[in-house]
Amino acid sequence: MDLHSARFVTKPLLTILLMFFVLTSHGNMKSPYLRRLMLALLFSFGGDVLLMFDSQFLTGLGSFLLAHVFYILFFLKIRYSNNPVPMCKFPIIFLHAAFLISFILFLLPHLGALKIPVIIYALALSITVQSSIHAFNLKWQSAGWYCIIGAVLFLISDSLIALGKFYQPLPANGVLVMVTYGLAQWGITAGAVSYFNPLSR
Repeated sequence: MDLHSARFVTKPLLTILLMFFVLTSHGNMKSPYLRRLMLALLFSFGGDVLLMFDSQFLTGLGSFLLAHVFYILFFLKIRYSNNPVPMCKFPIIFLHAAFLISFILFLLPHLGALKIPVIIYALALSITVQSSIHAFNLKWQSAGWYCIIGAVLFLISDSLIALGKFYQPLPANGVLVMVTYGLAQWGITAGAVSYFNPLSR
């Protein structure tokens, strides 16, 4: 089985396994959190399937956009039920905004008719990263690091996809995308489950 064929099996299988992991290991995660996390994984699954077909790019992007909406709601729910509410990290916000703006400006001439959908998706992905960074008191909630690393890897994975589709793919771009995406989803899910498990906090 070549890499292209393997992708048709491994990408959808990943989110199915992660949903099963959450349902069997969520511990003390209450239903509002569990529902948001499961919906994020469900829409990720939809995006994985749809993006396998070039004709479904916009639909797949929309599915992942909804996944990020539920990841954002999940992290915001943690932040505002987390006492004390974590402080805003303004240097990280500004650095991240600078990266996002620079990357969008770099890709903008190559986006064609997809400018608006890609920019909207990029903003949602950016908010996912920021909301994960600001959800946890990291000094004593180490599970948050898994979520943050996962969100950052999600950003890296999707940046690689954007470069490959709209500009020029890096060497072994497909492998890099699969590895970073798989670790991203696993990191967010494992961190979320660990956060609600008192034994791991």
